[in-house]
Amino acid sequence: LQHYFIQSNLRMKDIEKLTCDVMNYAWGKPADESLVAKFTGRTEEKGQKFAELWMGTHPKAPSLVQSSGKPLGVEIAGDLPFLLKVLSVDKALSIQLHPTKEVAKVLHAKSPQHYPDPNHKPEMAIALTEFEGMCGFRPLNEILDSMRLHDELHCGLSSHLVSSIKGKTKIDDGPTFIKQLFTELIQLPSSAEKILKKVNSSSSSLSPSDKLFLRIHSQHPGDRGLVCIYLLNHVILQPGQCMFLGANKIHAYFSGDCVECMACSDNVVRAGLTPKFVDVERLISMVDCSPGTADSQKLRASHEHISSEGSGVRSFTPPVKDFAVDCIECKSGEVQLPGKASPQILLCTEGKGSIETDGDCETLCPGNVVYLAPHKSVKVKGMCKVFAAYHQ
Repeated sequence: LQHYFIQSNLRMKDIEKLTCDVMNYAWGKPADESLVAKFTGRTEEKGQKFAELWMGTHPKAPSLVQSSGKPLGVEIAGDLPFLLKVLSVDKALSIQLHPTKEVAKVLHAKSPQHYPDPNHKPEMAIALTEFEGMCGFRPLNEILDSMRLHDELHCGLSSHLVSSIKGKTKIDDGPTFIKQLFTELIQLPSSAEKILKKVNSSSSSLSPSDKLFLRIHSQHPGDRGLVCIYLLNHVILQPGQCMFLGANKIHAYFSGDCVECMACSDNVVRAGLTPKFVDVERLISMVDCSPGTADSQKLRASHEHISSEGSGVRSFTPPVKDFAVDCIECKSGEVQLPGKASPQILLCTEGKGSIETDGDCETLCPGNVVYLAPHKSVKVKGMCKVFAAYHQ
């Protein structure tokens, strides 16, 4: 991976501020509510939805070096293996998963219009505000409980699945049963309408899943992906909490703002809750149906060095080499950071401060994005919060 880390322009400073692109998708937040809009100084742009801020060298939205106006990839003579984003989510988006590197190459070769990169896309989300979504299949007993409460769906299922749901037939292999159930439910005609009729006619209090169904149904009426609400974990991250999404892990986002880091790719296999291209059969063939709890979907910090004043670093290192993220908080004084073997992209999300190497210094305020050259130790000063992405 050495070609990622060549700084070809000897006139580049160790620290360079970047200008980064915004994506205005329909699921994004209005300008006055979006951190993406706040970070880019566009909160007065009424009528626009601000969804994503991209930081890196991906060709869809390459960041520009402010001092030269050139793409970062041109200045460093290569591409970063990671892509850093901020997401501002106002409306549920995409029941989805991301392929392995091997499958990504095949998908890209066959359908580059739908799968634009020959690369995998593991990713993790770190909440900036309360962040809500779904991730991974629930424990088997929870799925069975949901299906028993919604017998309106049974008439469309295979008899052996219904027998297992009712407890008449033993389930020997949980993931196999979940895959068969998911395969039939996601392709069941009018599943959302059947659930809606049952929920609206219910005389008893609604379950949390039923309430979530009604909320997301109002955004995506009749969508096939709504049935996933009864199969997948409802995950809520508080600010600073993290969720890792490996290859073939089914998930969706519902609301909130987060920092998201991933391998440098834009490959998404979708099955619902989106007007974009859906590839249901492909997703079914790939999806990991291993059950787990909502809490098990969260990624804990691998290293944490926090002073009594609250300053320090928390490191999130997922089980892939493409990226890792440090969350740096400077409450007073300074936080010293050792150099990394790879370049880093740093984003300030709160407060004011500065970042300094032996030879360079840049001020920091919310929305500032900075490139840091390899092997450069720095000091973060002031009172601020900064996220730093890098290759492990």
